[in-house]
Amino acid sequence: MAAALLSATPALAQQELPAHRQVPLMATAPAGHVIAGEVLLPDGATSSPVVLLISGTGRQSRDFAGFYGRYRPHRDLAQALLARGIGVIRFDERNTGESTGDHRTASGRDLREDAWLAFEQARAVPGVDPAHMFIFGGSEGAVFAMQLAAEKEGVAGIAIAGAPFRSGRDMSWDQIQAENPRKEGESEEDHRARVEKAYDEDIAFQKSRPSLADMLDYNGGLTAAAVHRPVLIIEGAEDWQVRAPAGFLLETTMRSSGNAEVQRAVFPGVGHLLTPNPVGVVDYEQLQDFRLDPRVTTRLADWILQVSASSPTGTH
Repeated sequence: MAAALLSATPALAQQELPAHRQVPLMATAPAGHVIAGEVLLPDGATSSPVVLLISGTGRQSRDFAGFYGRYRPHRDLAQALLARGIGVIRFDERNTGESTGDHRTASGRDLREDAWLAFEQARAVPGVDPAHMFIFGGSEGAVFAMQLAAEKEGVAGIAIAGAPFRSGRDMSWDQIQAENPRKEGESEEDHRARVEKAYDEDIAFQKSRPSLADMLDYNGGLTAAAVHRPVLIIEGAEDWQVRAPAGFLLETTMRSSGNAEVQRAVFPGVGHLLTPNPVGVVDYEQLQDFRLDPRVTTRLADWILQVSASSPTGTH
């Protein structure tokens, strides 16, 4: 699975970012572990909207570095957002970078509370506009973003990418099938047996990690219905891990539950990683460009600025 490649990637030097001010974050969680991160603010700005970045599954650094340094989406987001006058909150997940604790034993709630700890620490940083603090989450991070928006106060809006609607069990079955096509000469019975074996092994692994186990019976309808803040749903048309109509179902559920401030943007030629993804390619090692598609980062920045301008006090 992609998470394994992402978490195994060695750290590389960060590329140059637009002129900015960096404020380190360091907070001790109630359980005793430390969550370390940073706030990056546009240079010279006195009050900026900011976005907390939450990664997908796996033990990720503040850059969300993967694929041997070729993929650093949180760096790409920082570059694009800082250039538009938007600050970024990034953090190292448990037992990664400067953070401590054990990611393997953490539940989904544990991990989203870690993210919230960074969010709350950033609120007091001079230059952060506390009325316009957003959350961006991808994949599992999108689930956390929705849950935090429903549970916590002070979230101006959320942007979610590759956000699931179906349960982890259903998504795993689809992904295992996509990763294990029928081989030439293989009977239908043998192919199904091979897929079922791979699926059983994948589910067993997920059950061994509390945060992944929490997703097995995830209910996207209940999660989406509880969100009553501005939402931007970002979909890659070539996302084979979280397939359509997930975004449409999330949008319609939110709207039918009374949330009129929902936007959805679908990007042709973009995959689950938010990078260019040719039609039919499910092996991420075959991708040629691991930078985030600029259409995605532009749309995200536009939305943040639009929501911030429409509600100067942050009340929705």
